[in-house]
Amino acid sequence: MPIRITGMYSGLDTESIISELASAQSYKKTKLVKEQKRLSWKQDAWKSLNTKLYSFYQKLDDLRLQSSYMKKKTISSNPNAVSVVSNGNAVEGIQSISVTDLARSGYLTGGELRTTSGAKATGSTTLEQLGFTGTDGSISVNTGNGTVKIDVTKDTTIDQFVKQLSNAGINANFDANYQRIYVSSKETGKLANFTLTGNDAAGMNVLASLGLLSKEDINSGVYDTWAAYKDAAGNRTAAYEQVIDNEIAKRAAAYKAENDKLTAANETLKKKNEEAKAAYEKDYPNADPAETASVLKESLYGHDEDQVVGGETKKVHVEGTLEKKVNDAKKALEEAQKHLKDLKNSGASAADIEAAEKAVTEKSQASSEAQSEFNTAKGKYSYLNTIEENNKTIAKNEAKINQNAPKFSVDGDGKVTGTAALRTEVETEFDKKVDESKAIVANKATYEAMAKGTKIDGTDATITLNGVDYTSKSNSFSINGMTITALDKTTSPVTLSTTTDTDGIYDMIKGLFTEYNKLINEMDALYNADAAKGYDPLTSEEKKELTDDEVEEWEKKVKDSLLRRDSSLNSVASVMKEVMLQGAEVGGKTLYLSDFGINTLGYFNAADNEKNAYHIDGDKDDTSVSGNKDKLKTMIASDPNTVMNFFTKLTNNMHDKLQEKMAAVKDTSSALTFYNDKLMKKEYDEYTTKIKKQEDKVNALMDKWYAKFSAMETAMAKLQSKNNALSGLLGGG
Repeated sequence: MPIRITGMYSGLDTESIISELASAQSYKKTKLVKEQKRLSWKQDAWKSLNTKLYSFYQKLDDLRLQSSYMKKKTISSNPNAVSVVSNGNAVEGIQSISVTDLARSGYLTGGELRTTSGAKATGSTTLEQLGFTGTDGSISVNTGNGTVKIDVTKDTTIDQFVKQLSNAGINANFDANYQRIYVSSKETGKLANFTLTGNDAAGMNVLASLGLLSKEDINSGVYDTWAAYKDAAGNRTAAYEQVIDNEIAKRAAAYKAENDKLTAANETLKKKNEEAKAAYEKDYPNADPAETASVLKESLYGHDEDQVVGGETKKVHVEGTLEKKVNDAKKALEEAQKHLKDLKNSGASAADIEAAEKAVTEKSQASSEAQSEFNTAKGKYSYLNTIEENNKTIAKNEAKINQNAPKFSVDGDGKVTGTAALRTEVETEFDKKVDESKAIVANKATYEAMAKGTKIDGTDATITLNGVDYTSKSNSFSINGMTITALDKTTSPVTLSTTTDTDGIYDMIKGLFTEYNKLINEMDALYNADAAKGYDPLTSEEKKELTDDEVEEWEKKVKDSLLRRDSSLNSVASVMKEVMLQGAEVGGKTLYLSDFGINTLGYFNAADNEKNAYHIDGDKDDTSVSGNKDKLKTMIASDPNTVMNFFTKLTNNMHDKLQEKMAAVKDTSSALTFYNDKLMKKEYDEYTTKIKKQEDKVNALMDKWYAKFSAMETAMAKLQSKNNALSGLLGGG
């Protein structure tokens, strides 16, 4: 910024004079700034209105469809037992329904848990503490989606077991307050039902220890079915052979699918490693090829180790070499900065301060270099660690692939079959389960005595509608246009009465005019707004001269008039009004809104800017017409087709006309806008350019005048100097 000499010798108020000389150009700049601000406000006003117009346009979609006017409602004579929601396909008339049973989830309430010590059980209580005497056991969770095996040990905790149940596809939680485990199926219905069974005697004891052994599951038939797969002589039944064959086929397919997935995953990981390696070599061409992620990690972040501190073993962090270097450099910099600050505050000599400043500069450089070295190592670690982790995953996947491979084979046609190894695996597992089931069946009485759980099986909902039985896994039925929800069993038939939903159709049409009226009233108010002649957006300097309330009132005056006599606004509003006035042809006859008891209040009766709003005769919420005859609702009940045809055509016409108004115009407007947004944006940018040019003119003019006044002041200074010298020679003082 240049140094400007003011009226030191001339005594003139140079600043004020130059400001006055440049005022004409400054006024032009201020005028442009205000015009740009007004345009910005106008853009905001149009954006707000455009959002409302587009929302109205979207709401027309439902009213354009005939199906929207085919509303039906069904009244239940016992809504506490049966509720119904009807659509347009529901048959009008009277129907009869009974609810025989409700759908429910399978639910197992565990017996109260008791620890061997007598203490209350917690989530961390183990099976051994609950009285399980074995070392390990196995149970099965049987659901409609299959069977999940859960293996536990004496050290398995309640929380761990509950989590395993949840992972097996059922709901489970432990309530410490009531000392019980609660288990339920995730959905209602028979197919979602579950059973908990022990795979062996130890498994039965696991369930008993957890309070989850129930007589219902013991007698569910699972054990009996498995026990019957071999006769008394130990021979397999044909049904058992089929079960084994099915399981082999299922597992072979699963192993094949898993290997395919793992192979694909490895290919992806290998490709990622190639990309990472190439990027690493590009980013760090001089890197030591012997560097490893683990070495870099140690130097970057150090490690934690157990150390004896004050006679107590604690985890202590040992810094890595680079981590320590960065921390030491930062600490040294902070100390140097503090020392410099202390010197300045104490009034130290310039030499001491200069030396301290030099030290800060050196410490800052050292800190930057240490941080840079750290960041470089961190970048290398990121690449190498990714590659090493990917390689670990690849190796793990390969091991699993090799483990699965001997259990299936694929022929030339792509058919997957189980191998002899898989058959041996399945037969061994299933034979053991058969033998264990036989032992459990033989000792049913013993296990029933151990059962403390209470089980309720899941059931399907059953209803009888017009003499026909229906079942559902949930309490909801979708039948012939009705969504029926069973809420309670019935002792006598419930009557369902289906009729046209007159109120629903009426409310839909009323909603259309509510939205239309709000929009058209606002548009008329904006278009007919009072002129704001003499009111422009205020500059910051002008605002300082007014109170906050005065500023707010001033700006409201400007903003309220922004769309006054706006041609785009008038064009859209006119189209909307024309659609409402034109009516629509139905059955060869042109009908108008007035034929349905929908009219404006008239020019002299309506309030300002509400002359184009429509009122529905008999509308209880509209005091101006609430006493009139309700013609619309009567027509909906007596002639719904005419109502439907008229309003679908009316709303389609409105939709099409608004769509035409939203069509994009090159260099002028974007799609889905009702105003010239592109043109406004262009004008706004042009103002920015004009303001910059005008600002340059103002600055150039002021620099010119400052230069002239500076020259004058310099000349006067020289003249005064000569006068002083002459006065001295002549003896003046």
